[in-house]
Amino acid sequence: MDYHGIHKDLHGSGDGYPRGPTRSTSLANASTVVDPVVNNPVISTALQILGQLSDVGKALPFVAPAFVLLKVIIDLESRAVDVDAKCNDLVERITFMLSHLPILQKIEIMASTRQVIDRMNEAIKDAAALIAAYRRQGRVARRLNISNRDKFMTCAGAINTCCRDLLMSLQIHQTAQLDILTRAVPIDEEDAKAQTFVATHGGSIDAVMHDRELVKEFAQQQHLVMDDSVMEQLNANIADSVQQNHIRLEGILRENVNSAIVDGLKNLAAEMLAAEAEQKFTCVQCEKEFTNYTNGPKACSFHRGEYDSWSKHYPCCSTAHPCEFGPHRAKHHCDYPYGTFFPRARGVTNYVDTTEQWAAVEDTNLENNEVQKASVGRLLSWVSRGARLEENTLLIVVGRVWCKDPYYFNTFTANEMEEITKSVRLSRRTLIFRTSPNENEYALAEWILSISGKITGVRLTAKTATSPNPYIRVCPIDLSTCTKSGDILTLSEGGMRSYIPASPYVLPETVRVGPELSHEPSRPARTNFKTRTSPSLRVLLKAMSDPPLTPNPNFTNVAFDYFTGTVSVFNNNAPGSLCPVTIASVSASYRMVGDKDYAPVHECKLVDGADRLLPVTIDPRQSWQVNFQVRVPRTEEDAKLQIQWSRRAFLARHRPVRIKLILEDIEGEQCSLVLEHVFKTYPLETRKEKDFGFFFFDNPFTFSRNYIRVEPPSGPPSGQKSVLKIEGNQFDAKRLEKIVYQAIKSGTTEVDLKIGREKNDGEWEWAAWALVDMSCRRVYALKLILTEGKKVANKRFGCIGYVLCPSYGESVNETRPISYATETAKLPPLEPFMLPDYVQDDTLDDFKPPVPPKPTTPVTEGPPASASALDLSSIPADLNNHLASIDTNLARIATALENILTVIPSSMAR
Repeated sequence: MDYHGIHKDLHGSGDGYPRGPTRSTSLANASTVVDPVVNNPVISTALQILGQLSDVGKALPFVAPAFVLLKVIIDLESRAVDVDAKCNDLVERITFMLSHLPILQKIEIMASTRQVIDRMNEAIKDAAALIAAYRRQGRVARRLNISNRDKFMTCAGAINTCCRDLLMSLQIHQTAQLDILTRAVPIDEEDAKAQTFVATHGGSIDAVMHDRELVKEFAQQQHLVMDDSVMEQLNANIADSVQQNHIRLEGILRENVNSAIVDGLKNLAAEMLAAEAEQKFTCVQCEKEFTNYTNGPKACSFHRGEYDSWSKHYPCCSTAHPCEFGPHRAKHHCDYPYGTFFPRARGVTNYVDTTEQWAAVEDTNLENNEVQKASVGRLLSWVSRGARLEENTLLIVVGRVWCKDPYYFNTFTANEMEEITKSVRLSRRTLIFRTSPNENEYALAEWILSISGKITGVRLTAKTATSPNPYIRVCPIDLSTCTKSGDILTLSEGGMRSYIPASPYVLPETVRVGPELSHEPSRPARTNFKTRTSPSLRVLLKAMSDPPLTPNPNFTNVAFDYFTGTVSVFNNNAPGSLCPVTIASVSASYRMVGDKDYAPVHECKLVDGADRLLPVTIDPRQSWQVNFQVRVPRTEEDAKLQIQWSRRAFLARHRPVRIKLILEDIEGEQCSLVLEHVFKTYPLETRKEKDFGFFFFDNPFTFSRNYIRVEPPSGPPSGQKSVLKIEGNQFDAKRLEKIVYQAIKSGTTEVDLKIGREKNDGEWEWAAWALVDMSCRRVYALKLILTEGKKVANKRFGCIGYVLCPSYGESVNETRPISYATETAKLPPLEPFMLPDYVQDDTLDDFKPPVPPKPTTPVTEGPPASASALDLSSIPADLNNHLASIDTNLARIATALENILTVIPSSMAR
């Protein structure tokens, strides 16, 4: 026996069985769930009669169908969540009729009696089919289907007739309880309220049943739950359901009468209950399992919002405990917010491969950024890269899908659209959803009907309080295929729309106050300085590094500048002259070009630890390379600026600096070489080809350029196409429209953008304004002002410039004369500044050394001559002088060696 089929067809999904609505109205209260077996004496009496007469079915098999059908009816009523007077009346009539059957065991069964019994079985079968179909309807549909009572009256009449014929056939004369048969079918209190409601709203039951808003209103009055299943039930024909149940009951009787006769009705009931217990559903709101009989008005607890994993709380209530209660739901819906719905909707709306958008409207409130929007299109799949839907499905979205906003997110197939068409044709209610009743700010979607009442399209509307007109677009739809059937019609354009200017805008020239720094050094560094040395110290010094001095190559300091360089020291004595040069120390001094005197540097040292090698002896015609580093102090004013430059010398930014490297030999003789550094600025920023505007002023004291660019956008913010960017602040069309709205509202055509900033801790600052053409309702230009900041007491430098705003947004196809903004922002008063004429070169270090005498040829050693053979009178005078020079040099060498012997121990001690 197919018990699953029995309960699916007979019990259905009414009275607590979950359905799949996509929209509903939840009410605060619902009817109390009761147990009809305990609280309903009619069902209790029927169970007693069923137990007493179970043996009759065994003795008289042709009577067994009546008992099986009664068991089905009792089972249906036992599982109903409310007691219904019409069902009770029908059960009571059937119970009264069946209570007379035991007498059949005591009399002879005639043919006429069998005919009465057969008609009785048919009447009970009709009653069971009607009760099953009736219980499948929800409570709202049962009340508004006022014609249901007529069907109960028909069924009651058939049972009354069969009962009288049975009594007559059995020759039973009873008058005490005949009022059960003669009384009228009762009217429930809820039925009376439904009749009153229909009468109040025109008296046409069809008009009310097909008007969703009226059905919703009735449900609210009766504290019942309203969802799409209600409309489905109201549109369904109960007669068709009764017929299907009738056929199903015949199958039940064929399959179960024999087993009911043999095994009794208890086994049948147990098996039917076991079949029903297997029907479980998973709630989409709380993700828990539920059954028809565990569901109720407050059975489900959930959160309105989706859990935020970043903030670790729910946005709806900020607590871990559920904040909403309602019935379990087996299918997703948009009747009210619940947390698990938003990932599902986001999986559709956040991807391009899930939908095919046909039409959309969107308007933004230019004061609070609230967005009103609506769209219609075709749903392709529920997840990105997921399986495509086999059936064409229409998707309509209204509002922002979020727990704190009113929204609508619903789908329709062709079959569902047919049902909606019937409802709309009768009710003439075309509204699908509206976010707010406020006429100044709302979004809505509504059906477009033909003259015959057929749905032919969807109209989308969006408007905010800052827009004079709404956005309205119409999407034609083929109802039979759920596809777009024509071009999108634009009936109205909303937003802050501009007009076409009649002539081009002419902007003032950029004004810059202050000197403009040069990108190039004032001149090349000089390298023609000569060695200065004493006659007795025959050395040559030559700069080996290019440039001669490298500023701050490794270290930076706010009070000093470091210079490194390489100099070669060459012993210019003749080879073989035995005249080495011993360098004992290296020092340096500096001066700025134009100064008269040199000053000692703060520090001079040989790099890579070469200081430890001093003194160094250089043989004749040999050289020694000196890698040195000097630390030159800045002026007190420069040090206060706290500027650290790498590979640039801050102290030399105005005048070249010269370093005099001084080498002293072991005898105290000195030689020196001047090396020069000419400042070369860092590459200064200039206007790029892509820039809309470039504004700057130069600071000659810090040798810096303070600038602001107006450039094309680097990327779209918030999904909108950007128009331009100022110092990282991107402006899209919507942001510029807000500026125009602000200007119109305030009457101020020069609008401070409030994006200006202080730079370098107040060394300079900038601000920007939008200039609004009130006639064309557009931002036509941007004005920027750059000045020295709060750190500077007496401001001297600044810049004011203008740049045309690129075309943006949508405009009305209408030309208007331009109007310029009334400007009030100007450059502040600036003190006059004259850049000093800094000296770039002088002749203080120009020196032409005397031409030294050519070194003489050294004496060639030979065999010693005997004194007798040596003729002193024959020795030339030159030779005598040379010999005397040798004696002198030998004496100097001896003295030097003695000094070395005294210096070496102290050097080793260091």
